[in-house]
Amino acid sequence: MPDPLQALLAAGAVPTVSLPPTSRYAEVGVTAHVRPPDPGEEPAPPVPYFRRRLCPSPERFALLHEYATTAGDRRDLLASGLLGDPELWWRLADANGVIDPARMTLPPGRRLRVTLAEGVPGATDA
Repeated sequence: MPDPLQALLAAGAVPTVSLPPTSRYAEVGVTAHVRPPDPGEEPAPPVPYFRRRLCPSPERFALLHEYATTAGDRRDLLASGLLGDPELWWRLADANGVIDPARMTLPPGRRLRVTLAEGVPGATDA
């Protein structure tokens, strides 16, 4: 029996989302919730949403160097300076096991691991 969700996606009933490769959701994928209609009711359109993204273990990242945070550091500015793109702040969060990104730079003096992208082997992994 074919998967009904895949049939909806193939028919274009559920919008697909194209994200830039720098997005943390680029590899997650989209699924949809289809609510069965009540008797006599028109079927509701499917509601697309991103699948759950689980944060990877910090051990999956090859360390390049560490950065000591200072008062006033912002995650977007750190990502811009350390990784070359302010939208990659989530890579710093993932590499450091940070669940609440608002607290990524706290307290001042915290040592943040600056790493290669997840799964890219470093010199120590060779």
